[in-house]
Amino acid sequence: MKSRRATVELSRLLRDSGGTVVSGGVVSRALSISRQAVWKAVRDLEEEGFVVTSVPQKGYILRELPGYDLAPSLIGSMISSDCPWGGEIHVFGTVPSTQEAAKRIGRQSEIDGLVVIAEEQTKGRGRRERIWISPRGAGLYFSVFFRPRMLPGRLQLVNLAAGLAVREAILTVCGTTVSLKWPNDLLFEGRKICGILSEASSDPERIRDCCTGIGINISLSKEDLAGAGLENAASLGSGTEPVHRGILCAAVIEKFYHLIEGLSADGGKTLLSRYREECSTIGKNVTVLTEEERFAGRAAGIGENGELLVENREGTRSFCAADVVHATPD
Repeated sequence: MKSRRATVELSRLLRDSGGTVVSGGVVSRALSISRQAVWKAVRDLEEEGFVVTSVPQKGYILRELPGYDLAPSLIGSMISSDCPWGGEIHVFGTVPSTQEAAKRIGRQSEIDGLVVIAEEQTKGRGRRERIWISPRGAGLYFSVFFRPRMLPGRLQLVNLAAGLAVREAILTVCGTTVSLKWPNDLLFEGRKICGILSEASSDPERIRDCCTGIGINISLSKEDLAGAGLENAASLGSGTEPVHRGILCAAVIEKFYHLIEGLSADGGKTLLSRYREECSTIGKNVTVLTEEERFAGRAAGIGENGELLVENREGTRSFCAADVVHATPD
């Protein structure tokens, strides 16, 4: 399935109508499309699972929203109209990787903030080419393709923004507080619930495009996680209330967009200030693991480009990309 700007805006218009008739003329003017294009958009919504009644000589009434929580136009319509991201959302049953699909589709398009979602990834991956287990229907797996206005050396700030966006969205939508571990791992009761990967295409002067992939464990049981060798992972949907993945996805996209816009506006000052307040790694004794070494010390802060600053008796070191282990209390 695929949304487009017309189906997203029509979905938003019908949802806002409160079950009353919206005339074809009103829709045509609001969306700046022809009556024939309105009819086509209605048919496309019906294919996504919307129940829309056409009233002759009057217009259209929304009777029922899709039962499928990842209907793309529904997700797009739940994003505020002041956020341009999510105007085109592709939803696949199975893909090797939403990252690869989003980069392929995005680079053939002029759309900024294009989103690719999958029910299942067969080759999902995280940082340092690690495998991200993505079983069908058990999580929210999506990538956002966009074109930020920033220098290549500051890509880590995109990761920080994504981590903040997911943390805030989970709190807003689910009422669950998760901790943010540098650079962008989300932990629930000390176990990983979400992974984030940002990749960029750049030249020496600018980032041409960026793709950020987000995987959130939703409904994997402890047995599922243990069977996949993920004893240190957690699942967001372990509470009593089911998680509507579409609502959560829309919240992440919107919050992520505003953080990226703020990054472009002030060079990261606001983002870094907020991240330093919310990152659970700061102040902890940690061990930093790189491909070359292990470095133990106290996480002293976050640098201007999002790097982790770690200090011990040997001095202070900065790490741009590494695995971090939080020391556990005795």
